[in-house]
Amino acid sequence: MENNKDTIIHVSLLDRDVLLTPHAYERMVERGVTLEDLVKLLESKDSMAVLQKNFRLKITNGEINAILQLSGKVLYVITVFWEDKKKEKKEING
Repeated sequence: MENNKDTIIHVSLLDRDVLLTPHAYERMVERGVTLEDLVKLLESKDSMAVLQKNFRLKITNGEINAILQLSGKVLYVITVFWEDKKKEKKEING
């Protein structure tokens, strides 16, 4: 997986680019999720994908969740969050 300044991540497992929205980036910073964590989630064959009722795609590995949305031919990361909110608070507070 590769990334650049424009928040485009290439997911080789899907053979497509994924764009990180400003909202998703802000949530990652706020919640202590690194770009490396997101890459690992999206590239892992152990991650699960679930199509939600709103047609967004939830990708999870049991620790981190990412919500993605397809718009035309572009796949966007909408938000990212920890499965266990206690982990998020503990890591931020040290």
